[in-house]
Amino acid sequence: MALGERPRLPRGVVATLLRTRPGVRGQHFNLQWRVLEASPGVLFMAIPKRVLARAVDRNAVRRVAREAWRSAGAGGLPVAAMLRMTALPAARGARHRKALVRAELDRAFRTMASRLAQRQPEGAAGVSSGHAVDRVTGRPAGR
Repeated sequence: MALGERPRLPRGVVATLLRTRPGVRGQHFNLQWRVLEASPGVLFMAIPKRVLARAVDRNAVRRVAREAWRSAGAGGLPVAAMLRMTALPAARGARHRKALVRAELDRAFRTMASRLAQRQPEGAAGVSSGHAVDRVTGRPAGR
C-alpha cells in the first residue's frame, strides 16, 4: 500500500449502514455506525439539499462535522459511521448554525465513542464469546 493510501473498506459497508437504526438521534442529525475489522475509522455524510439548499451551507456543515470527528478521536477507532442531517437548525446566521451543529456533533461522537468503549473493554481485544461474528454485518460468520 502506498504512503497516504487508505485500506479498502469491505463491500457493502454503506448499504449496511443505511439499513441500521440510528445509534444516536439528535435534534438535527442521526448517527449510525458499524464496527470494522481494523482502524482507521471512516465517516460518511448525507447532508441533503432539501434540508440545506445552498451548497455553501452544506459544505460548511461537512467541514464542521469532519472537525468534530477528528477532535473526538473517532478516526482512530475501527468504526464506519454514517451521519445524516434530518432537520435545519434554527439559527441566526452561519456562525450560529456552525456553533449549534458543532455542539450537537460533539455530543453525538462522544456518545458513539463511549458506547464503543463499553462494548469492548480495553485489553479484551480479540476475546470472543465462542461464536464467530462478521463485524460489518453483525451476523454469524460463515452463513
